[in-house]
Amino acid sequence: MRVQWLLQCAGVVMAFVHCNSEIDSGDRDDGGRGGSSAGAAGSAGAAGRGTGGASGEGGTAGQGGNAGGSAGTAGASTGDAAAGAGGSAGQDAGSTAPVRSAGCGRANPAVGNLTMDVQGNAAQYFVSVPASYDPNTAYRLGFGFHGRNRTHTDCKNGDCAGFAQVMQERAVLVYMKSLGGAGWEDSGERTLNLAFFGQVLAAMKAGFCIDERRVFVAGTSSGAHFTNLLACLHGDQLQAFSPVAGVLVERNNCRGNPSGVLIHGVDDGSFSQGIAARDFFRARNGCSESTVPAISALHARVVANRESHECAEYQRCRPGQPITWCEHSEGGYDGSTHGWPRFGGQAIWDFVSRF
Repeated sequence: MRVQWLLQCAGVVMAFVHCNSEIDSGDRDDGGRGGSSAGAAGSAGAAGRGTGGASGEGGTAGQGGNAGGSAGTAGASTGDAAAGAGGSAGQDAGSTAPVRSAGCGRANPAVGNLTMDVQGNAAQYFVSVPASYDPNTAYRLGFGFHGRNRTHTDCKNGDCAGFAQVMQERAVLVYMKSLGGAGWEDSGERTLNLAFFGQVLAAMKAGFCIDERRVFVAGTSSGAHFTNLLACLHGDQLQAFSPVAGVLVERNNCRGNPSGVLIHGVDDGSFSQGIAARDFFRARNGCSESTVPAISALHARVVANRESHECAEYQRCRPGQPITWCEHSEGGYDGSTHGWPRFGGQAIWDFVSRF
């Protein structure tokens, strides 16, 4: 009788252990599979964000990245390798909370035409803030880069169409004048202008109330090439980038995975190079080759309907790292559709303000 009682107790214990084992296994599956479930559990979050991003089309995190991304950040200490694949940009993509810069709370920062010393050069730049600028509110920070043989004033006053008009009351904006030559990316220009950008970015964070998660760069022609350069070398400090008629000037030593809206004219002599830049960043952000709408049909429509434009978004990019491609057939300053189209500023703002 005692033996029978002992056997019954042992069966209860084994059933309890088996049941707990199944529950633990189920929790691990939810954390790795989804991104939305990962949001509920901090330590499982890293796995949830990593695998959720890879599967993309499945859970909440695959679409918006918010739940899975923030859970992944909280759970990063688990050391999940998949969570690290996206870099700092991947972590930023999952959170909506601003990262307030050191300049928050500092009233009356210097704006307008400013200069700073960059390796012995008097570097010029222009800063604008919204008329209602509040030193306790963290703003988006946007940079606009002019084309070769142009200036920061030209970009602000119309070369970068719509950039100032659309954004000046919504973001802190900076227009820099290139150093070392008439452009940004050639030999003798690149190193100096990268240093210039780094100094201005640091100065803006120190003197203005900036949301460090929401820094974006855009430029036209030579300024677009520089924008692509920054997206590679300083991508971990950017939320988004937008080259307008840009080519790829650097493929190595890239950091981070900023989102991007790339704009190019269909008759531009550098159109194929713009496609190469697009495909480079698309692959870096884990996007598939499919778009909505299909690019082939989009291209045919834009070519057939002069002075038109259309945009397509790549599918299954990692959460928070979308890539959008826009084509246009506006004349441009030399009749070749090269340059910044009229819709450019609005398209860039519509893209960056999604996040």
